[in-house]
Amino acid sequence: MFCDLNQYRAQIGLYYSSHKNVISKKFKKIHSKFHSSSTSFLYIFVYINILLCLVYAGKIVLEIIKTYVILEISNVCYLNIFIAYLLMICGDIEINPGPRKDQNLSICHWNLNSIAAHNFAKLSSLQAFNSIHKFDLICISETFLDSSFAIDETALDFNGYKLVRSDHPDDVKRGGVCIYYKDTLPIRFLHITNLSECLICEILYDQRKCFIVSLYRSPSQTPAEFDDFIAKLEIIIDNIITPSSPNLIFIVGDFNAKLSNWNHDDPDTDEGIEISTITSSYGLTQIINEPTHILPNSSSCIDLLFTNQPNMVIKSGIYSSLHPNCHHQIIYANINFKLYFPPPYERQVWHYSRGDIEGIKQSIENLDWNRLFRNLNVNQQVETFNNYLMNIFQNYIPNEIITINDRDPPWITDKIRKKILCKNQLYKKYQQNGKTLLDLEQVQNACLSLNNLISDSKKSYYKRLSNKLSNPKTNPKTYWTILKSLFCDKKVPVIPHLVHNNENITDFKCKANLFNSHFSKQCSLLDNYSTLPLTSFFPLSHPALSSFAIDGDSILNLIRSLDIHKSHGYDNISIRMLKLCDYSVVKPLMLIFNNSLNQGVFPKPWKKANVTPIHKKGDKTDVINYRPISVLPICGKIFERIIFNSLYNHFEKNDILNANQSGFRIGDSCINQLISITHNIYQSFDASPTLEVRGVFLDISKAFDKVWHEGLIFKLKANGVEGKMLNLIESFLNERYQRVVLNGQHSEWEEIKAGVPQGSILGPLLFLIYINDLSENLESDVKLFADDTSIFSIVHDNDLSTRVLDNDLMKIQEWAYQWKMSFNPDATKQAQEVIFSRKNIKPYHPTLHFNQSEVNRTGSQKHLGVILDEKLNFNQHLKVAIEKTTKGISMLHKLRYHIPRKSLITLYKSFIRSHLDFADVIYDQPNNKTFSDKIESIQYNAALAITGAIRGTSKDKLYKELGLEYLSSRRWLKRLTLFHKIFQNKSPTYLYNIIPKPQVFISLRNQNNIPQMFCRTDFYQNSFFPSCIKEWNKLSPEIRAIKSLNSFRNILLKTIKPIPNSVFDACDPHGLKLLTRLRVGLSHLREHKFKHGFNDTIDPFCPCNMEIESVSHFFLRCDFFTDLRTDLMNDLFDVDQNIQYYNENLLTEILLFGKDVFSHQTNSQILDLSISYILKSERFDGPLL
Repeated sequence: MFCDLNQYRAQIGLYYSSHKNVISKKFKKIHSKFHSSSTSFLYIFVYINILLCLVYAGKIVLEIIKTYVILEISNVCYLNIFIAYLLMICGDIEINPGPRKDQNLSICHWNLNSIAAHNFAKLSSLQAFNSIHKFDLICISETFLDSSFAIDETALDFNGYKLVRSDHPDDVKRGGVCIYYKDTLPIRFLHITNLSECLICEILYDQRKCFIVSLYRSPSQTPAEFDDFIAKLEIIIDNIITPSSPNLIFIVGDFNAKLSNWNHDDPDTDEGIEISTITSSYGLTQIINEPTHILPNSSSCIDLLFTNQPNMVIKSGIYSSLHPNCHHQIIYANINFKLYFPPPYERQVWHYSRGDIEGIKQSIENLDWNRLFRNLNVNQQVETFNNYLMNIFQNYIPNEIITINDRDPPWITDKIRKKILCKNQLYKKYQQNGKTLLDLEQVQNACLSLNNLISDSKKSYYKRLSNKLSNPKTNPKTYWTILKSLFCDKKVPVIPHLVHNNENITDFKCKANLFNSHFSKQCSLLDNYSTLPLTSFFPLSHPALSSFAIDGDSILNLIRSLDIHKSHGYDNISIRMLKLCDYSVVKPLMLIFNNSLNQGVFPKPWKKANVTPIHKKGDKTDVINYRPISVLPICGKIFERIIFNSLYNHFEKNDILNANQSGFRIGDSCINQLISITHNIYQSFDASPTLEVRGVFLDISKAFDKVWHEGLIFKLKANGVEGKMLNLIESFLNERYQRVVLNGQHSEWEEIKAGVPQGSILGPLLFLIYINDLSENLESDVKLFADDTSIFSIVHDNDLSTRVLDNDLMKIQEWAYQWKMSFNPDATKQAQEVIFSRKNIKPYHPTLHFNQSEVNRTGSQKHLGVILDEKLNFNQHLKVAIEKTTKGISMLHKLRYHIPRKSLITLYKSFIRSHLDFADVIYDQPNNKTFSDKIESIQYNAALAITGAIRGTSKDKLYKELGLEYLSSRRWLKRLTLFHKIFQNKSPTYLYNIIPKPQVFISLRNQNNIPQMFCRTDFYQNSFFPSCIKEWNKLSPEIRAIKSLNSFRNILLKTIKPIPNSVFDACDPHGLKLLTRLRVGLSHLREHKFKHGFNDTIDPFCPCNMEIESVSHFFLRCDFFTDLRTDLMNDLFDVDQNIQYYNENLLTEILLFGKDVFSHQTNSQILDLSISYILKSERFDGPLL
């Protein structure tokens, strides 16, 4: 059996690179045998060399070598090592670089002539190529990207790399450059001049700088444009080259210029001479000296790499093109510029499915916890509990330490890597053999084979995912993990280098310490001289709270309700561990909880947090642009939940919490608060004459981190918290520690001396208690949502409104000083005022003041996730929401060919429609058709993407196909569902009180109706309460009388949601697309095109016999497909023998949709036969003109 010799050489390279230590030892043994053996061994040695020469020439196969050699060498392993060594000697092998061990900078450049072409096939090839070479910077020319490709376009993702682009200045799909750079690289991009299609970056490490310029010069430049290019290139070089500093400079790109000095076969061009003159004058050397653009009959060196320090280049050269349609080769350079690469880190993995769960429970129950805890304080008890629990799990659950490395895309296989190495070896052969056409053809064939292999591998990968998504046995966690991996940014955020005091911080432990120092400093008090009030407490009008009961059932219920997907704390006791322990762990926890309560001490081990920095916005190298996410030990959070329930019930039961506070309140939400705010504004707009509303939006700086512990204890006492409970909370707040964990490295522990614990259960409630008195004595309408504070004033008199607001702002400022908090201290986050008005001529309003500064007046403000504009038309909010859906719809187009339709619908609902769902009851305008159509177009576009249907298809048919309700109907349902909740008084009282109460005298016919609000304008009539009341009164009394919210919603949902047409697991995506087009009535068929007014279709008749070319004609009567139809009917008869008795209409319906009375399997077979008939007919091939 003959083998692929080039592939074999590539395999030898992979084998050698991964086993070179073993090979070295084995060869020493062979070498010693060579010197001591008989003549026969020497004969074999010479004979193998001869055979290998023949192998190199392609004359003989590996099997013949093995046949001869194995007679003398018993160990086949020795043979492989021996052959590897000899092949390495003759240089006829492409070594797999493997994981990079060096820390030197590596860059490459490729003009790939359109990233998006062939469904991003070139980018896929580049990813596979880079899985071997791991370049730090990948420069690309002629990207052919424009603004239609979002910067975060998922198709442009490159695992472990970030993307920066410079598209063609005319925003057309030609030219353009981009750079992919490792997300850990200490890099920043510079703007030196307005040279288009050019990117300039600076890499800084250990006080050394390396500048890299990536550019593209079009060959069609006019002389004037070329002069401008040269002038701007000089400006760039002038700015980055400094005689006093030995900065490294590399300028790379497709210059479309030739010079014989660069490649002796190239003629000198004017552009080449000019570029050479300029670069030489700055001491730059061009280091690529072989053709980079290779055609069958010509080649030239136009992809160039200039540097001011060629002696710093360790290696440079060319790799062959990765795509048969791209004639530019890849140029590269490895540079003696040291970088920091994050080391892999280790993680402990527990194999729970192989563990002895009953053994764990029995071991825990057998322990005498009373004896173990005797004479120990609660801190020691927790430590003892943790140690015993972890020891038991070590004994009963198999576990291992794994190393976490960067991962390549899952479709990149060893077979692909071998193919790349084989192609590289063929390219070397092409260079060494005089660049013959025959060798070039072999390279191109290998390139084509590589791309086919990559395409097949991606299809196979998506097919495996599709099978998992289609399999009803796939568990929900796996299902959602797959969907998120396909649709979301699945990469773990990487913390790049940090800049501190003008120094780059790259070591992860140093980063962790820097973050922890920053975060811990945030948890500090405002440095003022305020003290606790001297006023004595008034007698309580409600019972005090001094203790609470702890029972085993509560602990067990809390354990069973935990989400196993949540992270665990520093103690490594995971939620899954506790859930596996179940009832067996209740006793020790109850002992610790009761001891903690009785001693008034919250255990110290449960007050330590692991912190992860999460980037917010802005420069990623600056720690101030990150926020901390804390993870506390799960046992401590269970105890917190028990304390929380008791404390929250005390404040709710005694009506202590501020009614205007909507944050962290059970039954309240940001939507409820927004409804209240907008209703008051709409009502003011509707007044006669129309009134304005002034709204001021404030932000407490680092609110949760600035809580004054003494002040909080003071307020707890004032509200009746005392005794053991008070001592326990005081202990909970004090002596807390945190550390930052990054990439397996962690900082030192830092004490947190202020604030409520981030990531805790109790923290938000304690914060609400702390700011509960903020709105006391304020005249304005105050709205609180945790730390978001807003005050509103309806303007009846401009001066009076100004005085009231200014006075309230002063009181808020005084409250903040008293309680050591600060509102809007950052100059970039000053208090914002919006004057809500629909007046054409707006009156003058005096400026407000806060924190000794003027309050900034703006036309809109984002509040609780919704952009409130001054006219309350929500155009800005809707624009942002629609923009967020664009990327998702693009992804649906791409995924349609890879995953089942059911999963596509789930993706749409979860990741696209959700952007439109948020606050839709706020921004909805029920009777505004233009507004509704604008939103509906998003769902229509998504439906087209999912099905592959043609634009112009009926929405009714398309939504029926997918089982989607109209978005306007969906908003109607959500409004009435929320109104039902308010009407049943299951939402905050401030909303229930808005609903008008029935009049005493009312006709019997309308006795169950809610009185309609008086609305002077349609604008007010379309707002939440008036429109809901109108729609509510239209419902039947029976529906309105339903008490259950779910039952009420489900009854209404049935009236608007269509039952979807099933596709019965049809697996051919292209065929399913064509079948869907026939189902929804818009396809290549002449009847469809004629009905929809296509210019190329003047009548609906089929050319076969002048009968209308309908769906039934195509399937059952068209003369063009007689033989196909015969096969179809025979196959259908095998599926259902009654098929011959069906009339044409019913048979057509069955061929399109299946039949309800048939089994799922039978319907699946029928649709597969229909799709096969459609595809074989070739009637639907080609574009739809």
